[in-house]
Amino acid sequence: MAKTIKRGNLTLWIDGSGLEVPEKYIRDADKTRDKLVTNLIARARRLSQIIASEKQLIASQIAAYLSSVAEAQGEQWSGGTTLYNFSMDQAIVVKIAKRWTFDEKLSIAKQKIDECIRIWSPGSNDKLVALVNRAFDVDSKGEVDAKQIIGLRQLDFDDPLWNEAMDLIADSQKVQSTKTYFYFQEADDDGKLKSIVMDFAAL
Repeated sequence: MAKTIKRGNLTLWIDGSGLEVPEKYIRDADKTRDKLVTNLIARARRLSQIIASEKQLIASQIAAYLSSVAEAQGEQWSGGTTLYNFSMDQAIVVKIAKRWTFDEKLSIAKQKIDECIRIWSPGSNDKLVALVNRAFDVDSKGEVDAKQIIGLRQLDFDDPLWNEAMDLIADSQKVQSTKTYFYFQEADDDGKLKSIVMDFAAL
């Protein structure tokens, strides 16, 4: 339902700009659309709460099982895996995604990389310069793209200064957070495992 306020016997609807419009001036078509959106948003919110609750239950059951498997071997569970049923026609894929960040040593690594490029000039490859600059670009949140930075370490140059910079990148790299994803799969008529779609927009 649209935001409304009462002023005496008058009911005022608040539009998107904050304007107070007396209810008697609201068109029936606008009221019908408002009611539709309000009701469906409420249903979507309930579905979201159900999914969130089920996800928590699923995650706790999977975590308990994996912990029991590891504990039986005197270890603690870590990482992702795929769990299959006995017939191998159903599977639960567990993936762990790590969000990487870098400490202040990354800035020193950038200085060393810049020095490398200056020393290599004019023989520096323009594509390499562009790659390095792109890797250290920051987004709207002031953060660098971890994949781009880590990708620099794949470049193998026989240069002590470059290697120092790569060591600094490795040393500055930290795990900021981790997130676990679950994918549920069933075999189709051809025996190929297909994901069970739970994304509302993809159904």
